[in-house]
Parts: sequence; structure tokens; C-alpha cells
Amino acid sequence: MRRKPVPRVILISIDGLAAFYWRDPRVRIPALRALADRGVVARGMEAVFPTTTWPTHVSMVTGVRPRAHGVVGNSILNRATGQPEELTGDPIYDAPDLLRGPTLYDRAHAGGLTTAAIDWPATRGSQSLAFNLPFFKDQRVFESHTPPATWSELKTLGYPVERQGEWAELPKRFLKDAMVADLAAHVLRRHAPHLLLVHFLSTDSFQHLYGPRSPEAYWAIEYVDGLIGQLLASLPPDELDSRTALFVVSDHGFLRVAQEVRVNVRLRQLGLLQADTAGRVQNAEARFIANLGAGYVYLSDRRNAPTLARDLAPELGKLEGISRVWTADDYPALGLPAPEENSHAGDLILEAAPGYDFANEAHGGELVVSPPRYRGTHGQLPTHPENLAFFLAAGAGIGRGLELPAITSRDVAPTLAHALGLAMDASEGRLLTEILS
Repeated sequence: MRRKPVPRVILISIDGLAAFYWRDPRVRIPALRALADRGVVARGMEAVFPTTTWPTHVSMVTGVRPRAHGVVGNSILNRATGQPEELTGDPIYDAPDLLRGPTLYDRAHAGGLTTAAIDWPATRGSQSLAFNLPFFKDQRVFESHTPPATWSELKTLGYPVERQGEWAELPKRFLKDAMVADLAAHVLRRHAPHLLLVHFLSTDSFQHLYGPRSPEAYWAIEYVDGLIGQLLASLPPDELDSRTALFVVSDHGFLRVAQEVRVNVRLRQLGLLQADTAGRVQNAEARFIANLGAGYVYLSDRRNAPTLARDLAPELGKLEGISRVWTADDYPALGLPAPEENSHAGDLILEAAPGYDFANEAHGGELVVSPPRYRGTHGQLPTHPENLAFFLAAGAGIGRGLELPAITSRDVAPTLAHALGLAMDASEGRLLTEILS
């Protein structure tokens, strides 16, 4: 349908910006409101399950669910070592080792376009990004895995590279977001990419710490809106009219938390897990790995795993704070791979009920604990009204003054690819033809 590709596409992710904030009169977001006046907003965007940062961001750039792209959560259990692995911050895997399908930036690079990403999840080691500052959380990972040319450029620009790990801590991520916005303007000027991915994180961090609709959450949203306004002000006056299509998205919404559920304590009580007095897991036939409002149970006996999973599911479903328990037989409908397809997936997946979150602790006797570690969470099914994500598009090639019904996050990749004159052939999402002018 596209007559001519736009010269540039910018994709901005505001982590954790729930769709409900768009209709909240207390939210002051003049930059986003001005973009909406000249563009398109969806009533909501349904993400993938579990609705955590790594799988949701990968779905937005691949157009497929975790069963196809391979990233099944923020946290997993390595079945070979028996050790939990945190995927956020990319401390372990390069993108080619983690992702099982092509991304939008892979397609763009293969098509001869210049690509760049700043703080975008699951991009470590990508060969398709000409400029890349991945979303790292650990100073050691920053220094050892940021591409040398990017690291040198940051130092030349005067950024405090020695404090990147510190700025990645939850309460300080607003400092990192300011650098992300500044660096995005620099990359547009110096590198002029055809595709730029940008990720802001403090909106998510402050909602975890203080809860959705808290004063701190409103501040973070308004703060990031200001950064987006600064980024837009750095563009030439007619940039959005003539050459750049801008998409602003989020990866999930947010639910309030009052209590947390400790599934590993119940597994210990059932004799399926042993832990020392400090709570360190020593041995486990079954072990739970939390992904905020969702989580996997991993079973070590592979021959009897289906039977044990079926027996264990109703037992765990009795726990206070658990909404649903699914076995691997249910995974295809959830968009998840079975453990035989992808060892990162557990044998059961659990969803926390509204008001609850999951924790990994295995010590003590309390199954439900208050106060929880976090005041806000996500991870639950993407169909929860408060868990709907955000979508806005404006600029070159985008229609004006439209409101879309709810879309899915898998629609993002094929729509952006089309804007660039590319195709995402294996996408599960659809091209949003109605937004194109």
C-alpha cells in the first residue's frame, strides 16, 4: 500500500506507561498531547504474556509472541546449571543467542538501512545496529559489552561512563533517561539513522517503587514527556511533516500490589524443594522463578514432568493470591513455547491475582507477605484493563486526528517495517493500514 517509504522511523518506548494514563486528567504530558493532535492514538495495546520488559519489547520488534521469538520472561531457570538467570540488563546472552527470529532492525540492516538503538532491551551483541548502547544494569557489563565505538563516543561527549551501573539502579534511572534523550538527539544529528529505537525506563521504576497513580508515578511520566519534548525540539522544524514517522509505545500497564506470594515456600512444604536456613535453594524437584505478576515452576524430572505438573497445578491453584495456573498443554493458546521447544520455559506458569505479586523467597513459613517488595507490578495477562499498553503514531505518512480501537504489540513491527519500505513476513501482527495517510 505504501507509495513511498518515509526516510526515517523513530520508535520510543516509555516503559510501563499504561493506557489508562492517557485518559487521566491528572497527567500533564504536553509533548505527547501535541503529537496526538497531529497523529493517531489507540485506546490500548495488548502486549504478550508474561507482560514483562524483555518478552514484550522483543515482540514489538519481531511481530511475534514468545513461542516464536524465544524470550519467555525477564527471569528464567537455566535447566543445565540449576541456577536462576536474570535476562534484564542482558548480563548473560547476546541477542543472537537469545532471539529466535529476525527483528525489525535486522530487516532494516539487511535492506541497507542504517540502524541505531539506545537502551533498547535484548540488543547486546547485535550486528544489525550501527550504533547501540544496550540496556545494561551492571557496570561490569556496561564496560565489557558496550561496543567500543559507542563507549568511546560516550566518553568523548563527556558522559560519566564510570557511573552507568549506578544510574541503572531503580531510584536513579531518571538520570539515565536524561542521558538517553540527549544521546538520541546526538545520534540523529551525527549518525542520521533510518531507524532509531529509544527506551525510557524511570516511568516503570517509579511505579514499582511507589505504585501506579502515585505522585511519584505522575512525576516520572511528566518528566519523560519533557525529555521527549526536548528530543523533538532538536529536530528541524518540518522533520515530522516531511521525513520522519514517530511511534511512541509502552510494553505493559501497571497493577497495584498489596501482598506478595511466596510459591517456593509452599514447594518446600510439599517436600519438592530444600533450602538452607538463609533461604538458599539446595536441591529442588520443583522450583518457582518469579516474573513479577507471573512466574514459572520448573520441574527437574523430565520423564515425569507432565504428570507432576498436572498434579501440582491444582495444589498451587489453592494458594491465596494466585489467579490461574496453566500447564504446558495450555501454552500454545498463551503464545508460549513448551519446555521441549524452549528449555527457558517452565513446566507451569502462574498468574498473580490483582493486588498480589510473586517473590522467589523459599525460607520461613509465610505464604503471603505484606508489605510487598514493590507497590506496583505487571506480568499478568495483557487483557487486564490496567495492563493495557500505550500506542501513538505521528509524522510523515501518518494520518491525523484518529483514534484506533485496541491493537496488539505484534502490530508494531509490520507497521514500522512498512513505513520503511520493508516487510516482516513472519509477523503474527497486522499492518495498521488505517493509520497511513
